[in-house]
Amino acid sequence: MFLLALLAERFLPLSSWYHPNTFLSVIFRALGKRVYRVKEPNSYHYLSSTLCFSLVILVIITITVLLLEFAYYPELLAGLILYICLQWQTPQKKALRIARLIKQNQKATARELLKPLVAREVDKLSSAGICKATMETFALRVARHYFTVIFIYLAFGAMATLSYHLLSLMHQAWRSDLAPNNAFLRPISWLLFIIEWLPMRMLTVTIAMSKATKQSIHYIKHYGRHFYQSNSGWLLSACSASVAVQLGGPAMYQTQRFNKMRIGTDRLPKAEDIAVLISRLNQARGFWLLVIFGIEIIKTI
Repeated sequence: MFLLALLAERFLPLSSWYHPNTFLSVIFRALGKRVYRVKEPNSYHYLSSTLCFSLVILVIITITVLLLEFAYYPELLAGLILYICLQWQTPQKKALRIARLIKQNQKATARELLKPLVAREVDKLSSAGICKATMETFALRVARHYFTVIFIYLAFGAMATLSYHLLSLMHQAWRSDLAPNNAFLRPISWLLFIIEWLPMRMLTVTIAMSKATKQSIHYIKHYGRHFYQSNSGWLLSACSASVAVQLGGPAMYQTQRFNKMRIGTDRLPKAEDIAVLISRLNQARGFWLLVIFGIEIIKTI
């Protein structure tokens, strides 16, 4: 089932037109607007946010567990859950398309394609800014929606994978309307940080080992550990060193400027660097899939 889910995501990726994520994101965003109160104190935001995502996930997981109990082939449903949670081909296609648009100097179209992929404002981004935002969001998306999903599925099973996927979808939906430092986002952000801590660092080490290892260690030490979110900081530091471009930097969220740390002292990224980053992450994916299949072969022997 694991192999079938990987192959299905590779050759039959779900379109956003009918993907369950699209429907769930609309519901989660509406729930966030319903629960959030601007004038309430931080204690209200912490409690309301925690209760909201806990109850929603509990209801969905309960329904799914009941379906598994009555299913003739529960393994098929578990494989379907993994298939729905995996995301690689869709973000990759969009990233490559943005790169082609930048090469053709169609910055306005590239911004429109980038806008639904990020929470930041993109209307005033330059070509280098579009490339930087595309590389960052692609690296973080596949780290969370592919590598972390596979890690949780193999370590804890389909229900844990679905719970994590719902958490990340809810966080992404709420960030569309709230600034990154909003108190309402802190409980779910901290929970995701704890869940992603190990798989994100495993991916970071893999990228660092493939190219520019010393530079990656240097960037992680001086930038990654002090980034606004260390999981993201570690990964972006390794990607910056591997591709030899500068990532990070100030960004606009909800008309507010956030002075995020710049990672690296190299040149600004160009359209060609997007394909290079995709290649680095593909190498990391190939390495870990070989490790997983190798372990399974050894176990059968």
